[in-house]
Amino acid sequence: MAARDIIAQHVHSRAEDLGFSAPPLLITYLVDLLAQRVARVDIIPDPSFAERYLQLAQINSAELYQDYADSALFFCSLMPQYGHKRGLSMDYYATLGISSYYTAAQLAQDQRFTQLGNWFYYLQRFLDSVIRDRDLEIWTVKF
Repeated sequence: MAARDIIAQHVHSRAEDLGFSAPPLLITYLVDLLAQRVARVDIIPDPSFAERYLQLAQINSAELYQDYADSALFFCSLMPQYGHKRGLSMDYYATLGISSYYTAAQLAQDQRFTQLGNWFYYLQRFLDSVIRDRDLEIWTVKF
């Protein structure tokens, strides 16, 4: 069985166990994201999230905004306590990711990225529960 298939099976199983429901397109996107990111070592971007975000505005590429937003979503899910040590809340990283998904949607004219931005906090908490096999704390979302 391929790694993506194992990840898909785990994600779907966790969603069923937790009663998590999202548009199927987004679940498939999460599976692909996990399959792609699990082998990458650049979880914390270099340069920093803020520097990289500022660089994106100069390049204005939908693909780069998507990759950045995916990095933020994966990072927030994998290491939700990271920012606290640096005096930054996870909302800081989430806001950068959400904004990047919205910009990618506009540049690529792809509403899937708008949905990812709208669902960011829910998807982040779901991915956190998938990665750690713990209960889903989805209703503590701040808007």
